[in-house]
Amino acid sequence: MDLSPAPSPQEASRLETYNRLVTTTDANLQKLSGRQLSPAEEDTVKQIKSYMEQAKGAAKDGDVQRAYNLAVKANLLSAELAEH
Repeated sequence: MDLSPAPSPQEASRLETYNRLVTTTDANLQKLSGRQLSPAEEDTVKQIKSYMEQAKGAAKDGDVQRAYNLAVKANLLSAELAEH
């Protein structure tokens, strides 16, 4: 039985956005998989993956705000890399 309160509309919206960001970030990382990356770009990919792991952990723990913030950071970095 789940005793956690239902998410507020704002949390529900953030969770939906979080899920979209994770999907987009994964797609951006897929685009990079066939490319030769510089050491700096490889470090950025590691940072993106770290943010994603932390975001997924926060989401699992019910910390929607933290999950959202980390997913935004990961997405911004991945979008910047995918553009180049």
